[in-house]
Amino acid sequence: MNIANVEKVQISPNNQPSNNKYSFKGGNPIITIQIAAANKLLKASSVRLNGKVTVLQAGSTPANPVLPNNQDAKGTGAKNVQFNDKVGVNGLIQNIVLSSEQTGQTLESIRQYGRLVASIVPSLNSQETFMNEHSISALAMGIDAPSSLLINNTVAFSVPIYAGMLQSGVSIPLGTNGVRGLNIQIELASDQMALFGADAATGLGASYEISDVTLTADLLVPDAAGQQALSVPGSGAFSYNSFNSLYSVINSSDSTQQYNLANNNVLSVIHNFLPVPHANNYNNDSFSTDMLQNKNATNGQYGEKCVLDKVSFTRGGVKLALDYELESKTASTEDRPEVGVLVNFLNAFRPLYNLFSMTNNNQGIGYGGNQLAVYSREPQRLTAVDKGKRNFGIGVACDNISRVGVSFRGQNYATRIQSSLNTQLAVNANPIDTSPNAIYTYVLARNTLQYSPQGIMVIS
Repeated sequence: MNIANVEKVQISPNNQPSNNKYSFKGGNPIITIQIAAANKLLKASSVRLNGKVTVLQAGSTPANPVLPNNQDAKGTGAKNVQFNDKVGVNGLIQNIVLSSEQTGQTLESIRQYGRLVASIVPSLNSQETFMNEHSISALAMGIDAPSSLLINNTVAFSVPIYAGMLQSGVSIPLGTNGVRGLNIQIELASDQMALFGADAATGLGASYEISDVTLTADLLVPDAAGQQALSVPGSGAFSYNSFNSLYSVINSSDSTQQYNLANNNVLSVIHNFLPVPHANNYNNDSFSTDMLQNKNATNGQYGEKCVLDKVSFTRGGVKLALDYELESKTASTEDRPEVGVLVNFLNAFRPLYNLFSMTNNNQGIGYGGNQLAVYSREPQRLTAVDKGKRNFGIGVACDNISRVGVSFRGQNYATRIQSSLNTQLAVNANPIDTSPNAIYTYVLARNTLQYSPQGIMVIS
């Protein structure tokens, strides 16, 4: 099909509030944007969500529209409230659903979207990219202290949507012989999920508002023959990738987690971890991607890193992709990178031979006390040392060669994680609960959309 020209479009939500502000606290947490059916193709990689975000000062009635967040090291009244330094404004999105605008057929649904972005972006971008690009577009500099400065007033943002369908590298037909228009529904995260910091819970609690929301994209317009072909109802299919999300909890030192993926073409699976009480909590970063954590035997609070012993993946009880267990006990005990585990985690996003940028390095994540020193001199002094944050997870690429995927119809996917996670802990000689950690699981699979004059159907 020959493309005659490219249209630049800017689309406003069709449920825009009267005050032009979306917020969880304000009772307008849903953003719905429709790309109408047309004899055109959507260039998926061009889609951007744009707007302005304002973080509102905790304890203020009415809320102060500008948060003096760490204005300088000696700033009077400065507040410590911030986004995750690698997720940025993406953490304001809790769930995303892509569906057909005409039929309502769900094409992709991602829950806990921010946790997915917390693994994707640091695994595919370098620290330099964060400081030069993401700091402007996503308000995430990849370093804690300067990232907090990025939201000390109303700031514009423009971010891609990291849905599998929009990151597949395919052009999406919007007409009858395609998805028949695309509906994007965005559900915003709670303030406690998106924001954290020493002052976030003060008074009424910090909050955020999003305004001037638009979606921009490129539409590929075929020539006359191509438009004629798209306008005549026919039968056909096209393939695209999609993410599916699952949630579970690990609370033992030797845990086997089984998942029913129910998909014929699974490309990869990744998992990241967070202590259960840290999610949706002003006092903790809900998008941290650290190692499994134990509770401290003195105060019962999380913060002690587990030692990771072995990790393995199976399909129907048989080793999947790797015919061996990934052993990392020595490296983990000595506080060194668990190379075998991390290599396969990164390989699940992109084949290693094609992976050139990431944040997984000793300097950036602070191994051995080598934290990254930033802005240690006047006039921009913030802190002498900005401690690095880990981009940790486990994962496996099921098919990086043919990109067809592996079938899990009738076969369970399972992980076995052996670690020093507490199975029984006593604080001051009093038994307490174990140290449950949440496992956020994301499955990348290849789907096929079949269309006909009677309608459309997704086959997974």
